Amino acid sequence: MKFDKPTEDKNIEIVEGNYDDIKDFKLGDDGYFLIKLDGENKKIVAGFCKEDNKILVKISGNKPPDIYHEVLKKGLIKRADHAAYLGKECQKAYIALQYNLDYVQDEELDIDKK
Repeated sequence: MKFDKPTEDKNIEIVEGNYDDIKDFKLGDDGYFLIKLDGENKKIVAGFCKEDNKILVKISGNKPPDIYHEVLKKGLIKRADHAAYLGKECQKAYIALQYNLDYVQDEELDIDKK
């Protein structure tokens, strides 16, 4: 697939993204995910919870799409920001698996530890 060089219109809206993890975060009414690594089996594991970290559904996979496609099929996410968050965290977990890094949900990967 070939993409043409984009042209810019003088009237294009320019937006600077600015998200504060603490101030802008909203827990969903539909539940939340706890994400961890299964290093022995080289898998990402996402546990869906509704309250008190009690896992109702556990989904594991080798790569992020294995997780988020199952989550979408099961209808566990209703908000786009939650889907984006799950994708981001699964990708971080995948990178941690590939490079043998520690993974802690909601924390930056420490790539200097390698």
